[in-house]
Amino acid sequence: MKARYLTFFSYIGTGFRSSEKIWLKENRNLPDPESVQGMMELSLLKLRSLNYPNVTLSSRTDGGVHALKSSAHFDLERYGTQIYDANNISYLMNRYFFVNNIGIIVKQCLRVSDNFNARFNATSRRYLYRLAVLKKDVVIPENVSIASVIPVEEWKRCHFIRLAEFDIEKFKEGAKHLEGYHDFSTFKKFDKLLQHKHNRRELKSVTIRAGKPVVTAHTESRGSAFDYWDIEFHGRAFVHNQIRRMVGTLISVAIGKLQPDDVKFMLQIPSKHSWHSFIQNCPSDGLYLCEVEYDPKDLFYDPDTTVESETLVES
Repeated sequence: MKARYLTFFSYIGTGFRSSEKIWLKENRNLPDPESVQGMMELSLLKLRSLNYPNVTLSSRTDGGVHALKSSAHFDLERYGTQIYDANNISYLMNRYFFVNNIGIIVKQCLRVSDNFNARFNATSRRYLYRLAVLKKDVVIPENVSIASVIPVEEWKRCHFIRLAEFDIEKFKEGAKHLEGYHDFSTFKKFDKLLQHKHNRRELKSVTIRAGKPVVTAHTESRGSAFDYWDIEFHGRAFVHNQIRRMVGTLISVAIGKLQPDDVKFMLQIPSKHSWHSFIQNCPSDGLYLCEVEYDPKDLFYDPDTTVESETLVES
């Protein structure tokens, strides 16, 4: 009997090429241990199901991006009328990750309807970008790297910058233009193969608040050389590199290279030609997928609903 499962999990992006594995048309079931998706499939193979456990991720992220709560679905089939216990699946997956020293933790696993899709059933996603700006009263010689004052606990966990003219109020003013329904082609990494795909998305909100370092008490007692900022983006879906390019644009606004209204013009004329070459695409280190949200009704397993939906698809 076959059953579909939804799992919620966290992972540290450092060490993975990307969340999504490389697809080969000739062999979709080829293992890929350099991706989050591939490692999850390798852990599920330990259950010895009748089918190959193809994992479908809710969100496809680049290498280095972290996830506090991502999700994915997969099907497992076994002989007879018995199905795999969801709690046992979580236990075996976590044991595999722990034994093999892999930075993935399964938080929850539950059975869902057979027509459930972790990606397309998602109602919204929340991303966080962590930014740390060197304080104006901290003076570092130009020939000394900023790395000398970065806490080692924050390595590959936050984006650290040294910009004397950084103005957080201008940053916030520019962010206001990003909210709403727009064509985000300007903020998308250009791909010739996908250049005709529409890039209209709704960004429900951009929230900017003071953050704090994630360090040990010993490091905290020495004080911080940085002002930390948490930038949270809430929307149903995002185009490739959208968040990292938006943050890079807002940094350019904060230091005066762009005016806040320039962000509006970049949205009004959606094109790769509206992108300014001096804007830096922020690194993936500071980006976190915080949550993938669903309608609670979709997470409730109802066999009658499943059969009904399958009949509609087949007809």
